[in-house]
Amino acid sequence: MFNFRKQVACLAVVVVALIAVMPLATVGAQSTDMASSIRVSVVAGAMQDTMTKLVKNYQDANPGVTVSLELEPEGGAFQALIAAGNQPDLIITSFGPMLGTLAAQDAAANMDDMSDSAALFERLNPAAVQKLSGHHFYVPIGADVTLMIYNKALFTEAGLDPEKPPATWDEFLAAAKAINALPVRANGDKVYGTLFWNEALQWGGWYWNTLQPIYLNANGGNCQLLNALGTDVVFDREECKMKDFFGFVKDAQQYAPPTMEKNFFGRNVGMWMQYGYSWEPNLKSALEKPMVIGDDVGIAPVPVPAAGDPSFTTLGGRALMILKTAPDREARAWDFIKFLMQDENNLQFIQELGYLPFVTALASDPYFQEPARQPFVESMKNGRVPEQFAAAEKVAAAVQGVYQKVVVEGSVPLDDAVSQAAADARAALKAK
Repeated sequence: MFNFRKQVACLAVVVVALIAVMPLATVGAQSTDMASSIRVSVVAGAMQDTMTKLVKNYQDANPGVTVSLELEPEGGAFQALIAAGNQPDLIITSFGPMLGTLAAQDAAANMDDMSDSAALFERLNPAAVQKLSGHHFYVPIGADVTLMIYNKALFTEAGLDPEKPPATWDEFLAAAKAINALPVRANGDKVYGTLFWNEALQWGGWYWNTLQPIYLNANGGNCQLLNALGTDVVFDREECKMKDFFGFVKDAQQYAPPTMEKNFFGRNVGMWMQYGYSWEPNLKSALEKPMVIGDDVGIAPVPVPAAGDPSFTTLGGRALMILKTAPDREARAWDFIKFLMQDENNLQFIQELGYLPFVTALASDPYFQEPARQPFVESMKNGRVPEQFAAAEKVAAAVQGVYQKVVVEGSVPLDDAVSQAAADARAALKAK
């Protein structure tokens, strides 16, 4: 009678023996093969256009390989695609909690396991290379920072020196008050001293990235919102100066409209402290004619509590993350990342899309040595990457909810702001 169990056992012995004598490069070779096609998620518009050109160059250099571009899902959330097993191989997404969320969900590939990963990360600004759960899960491809821009014409009209922007909180409030008192424009627009994007308070914790420099300046860059593990908030500690943050923005809000009904480029706003480098193209759409940095627009660091304090900024921008699919597809996605991060290709990406360089060698490129760009490049040395824990989104949203009540509505007293924000944030952390 045929003994099935005995035959299987013998076969297993033979297989093990074969593996033992097989050349090491042959065992598991399939895991290092690269797929002939991958899918890449991009944002519609300029990024899609730039990536189309870069994809063509990559495909020309790799005959038979197809890189398909598809648009980022609504709200930048990939969970539904992942749940359906239909996720793209590579995403180009914003810095922030989404990166931490995907890493915590075990949905992202560990880049420490990729070929030549150490060499690539050594070429990047170390401040932007933040490990998640002890590993690299993303590559920063283009930087953005938050500074202050101001309207030189309104400064002159208000009797202020357009070559001496406010450096401290008190100077900022005094300038905002003077500009706010200017008469209504010929087209009926009221003039405001400053501007905050208050409607964005309801759009998620990502907006904290634009408010964060004010908070960082309050505490000398020593505190973010969460502890090092992302398990509890720290902003309610006295040394974090969250009350000072709330107090300053509340004082500044009296010289600003309740919402961004018309933005800075309408020429009726004196100062905007939420100006990122990637907003530079908006100067071309200014009222009546394009605004020009250095002529009618000035750039300065975000004001600080006291003269001589360092000014900090949020080091935001775009990051590349490989979503888990199959080893051969992940290997191809990593190969495409290495192509995108080559100096020439990365320079094309950041020039066309209005970003700053994370590749340290590109910071000295003549393009970034131009006077209009130097304030942004210089600010990167005091940049802080936004917290990218999965919990950071919840905490930032809780802080923004209290901000709405304290600063915009005035329904919560300033003295209660920090305790209320901390209670709401801890409740959000406990909620599933």
